[in-house]
Amino acid sequence: MSFQTRIRPAEPVDIADIRRVARAAWHTVYDDILGEETVNELLSEGYAPPVLEQMIDLEEVGLFVSTADGDIVGYASCGMTDSAGFGDLDLYVHPDYWGEGIGSELLSQGEQHLRELSVRKIRDEVLAENEVGNAFYRKHFEKVDERTSEVDGKELPVNVYERRV
Repeated sequence: MSFQTRIRPAEPVDIADIRRVARAAWHTVYDDILGEETVNELLSEGYAPPVLEQMIDLEEVGLFVSTADGDIVGYASCGMTDSAGFGDLDLYVHPDYWGEGIGSELLSQGEQHLRELSVRKIRDEVLAENEVGNAFYRKHFEKVDERTSEVDGKELPVNVYERRV
């Protein structure tokens, strides 16, 4: 890494940059799997400014950004998914910064937040065709299952990963 990184809680002023990183990462990873139109629809739903504003405001949701030399290049969102102590952690890094350790740094920050919420285990699903996502999860998590998930009316295979917090 030839740049300085920093992770901090997201602020409302970061919303445009989170959306920029999401667009770059999602289109790079998912266009060939889901199609560009579906990716655009999912981005507009999941990353609408009011959705991100609510995530920033909720104590039980951790939304963090990673900066490289002051520019936002990645983000992670995490929270408890059920009272049995499971949580989930979603993270995306701008493709220009893949392989630089930013995802691992975001994972560490997310785990810290999840511990504070008494989460004992992270459980996440990754589309089987998402090679970048699966490579990251194989490195940091244990694959525990395979199943299908509906995305835009299509049943797609996913890998299920877990990690103790």
